[in-house]
Amino acid sequence: MSAGKRLGPEKAAPLMALLRAAPKPVLIHCMSGADRTGLASALLLANLNHDEDAAERQISFRYGHISIPYTAAWPMDQSWEALEGWLGFSS
Repeated sequence: MSAGKRLGPEKAAPLMALLRAAPKPVLIHCMSGADRTGLASALLLANLNHDEDAAERQISFRYGHISIPYTAAWPMDQSWEALEGWLGFSS
């Protein structure tokens, strides 16, 4: 998983299966712990039937993710937005 590349359903599905099967709590970490970690954490919360807002807050400035278009980690935001419908959220 690259912070600089969008994550589609074909890659998100195996990640979600891994997160679903993993013993809890799950430790998720990437280079800075904000971008890929934020997206994986959002997917984990979606897996655990949290609402869209709770999941989406994982990819936020609060956790170190800077959501600015065309920055290096912008694809994580694009991935989340593209996956929301696939996850059953209204987006």
